[in-house]
Amino acid sequence: MSDFTLMRQNMVKGQVLPEEVTHPYVIEALTHIPRERFVPRQLARIAYMDANFPYSKGRVLLRPATLAHLLEELNPSPNDKILYIGGGTGYGPALLGYMGAHVIALDSEETLTQKAEQLLEDLKLSLVHIVLGPLTEGWKNEAPYHKIIIEGCIDFIPKSLFSQLREDGIMVTLRHSKSGKIEAIKLVQNEGMFTEIPLFDAFAPRLETFRKRKAFDF
Repeated sequence: MSDFTLMRQNMVKGQVLPEEVTHPYVIEALTHIPRERFVPRQLARIAYMDANFPYSKGRVLLRPATLAHLLEELNPSPNDKILYIGGGTGYGPALLGYMGAHVIALDSEETLTQKAEQLLEDLKLSLVHIVLGPLTEGWKNEAPYHKIIIEGCIDFIPKSLFSQLREDGIMVTLRHSKSGKIEAIKLVQNEGMFTEIPLFDAFAPRLETFRKRKAFDF
């Protein structure tokens, strides 16, 4: 057993399971996808730390348990079509691709999308398609989606993203509230209406393009 394999097992046992994440697809993916590949090589040995991992200015790979919680609430199933906004170097999209979902992984930084493409090709995760573009615009070419995830903290969700979600679709993300609190939320669409469900407290830096300016309140 390699050191990194042991680190993955310890991450699941010591960080994810104690926070009551139990979705079998999520646990299996976390156990098998090499998180250390998605961070700078010189920092690979601390890739499994119980914290957000910064890899670009203002951008982080969410701490393992927080990302696991979001993926569990997304309730991924094989053949789901999922839009992953803020895919970064591809770790979160890789987890979903491993679970059998068809993933469109969007990021606005070309250096991150190039790295993601290389890693996903190396790992033979052909169900994940990397695209480059503004995060707030989503990816209309493949809409509608069964599910959407935004990795990072936001102030608002643009109308354009709601329009890319299918009926009975699910969206999960972290949101910065007016009180300064950050919480994970899930939105479920039913007959054109969105029900918001608060999930758990979390922490992550705000995504700059989702800072509140002219926002759509929900």
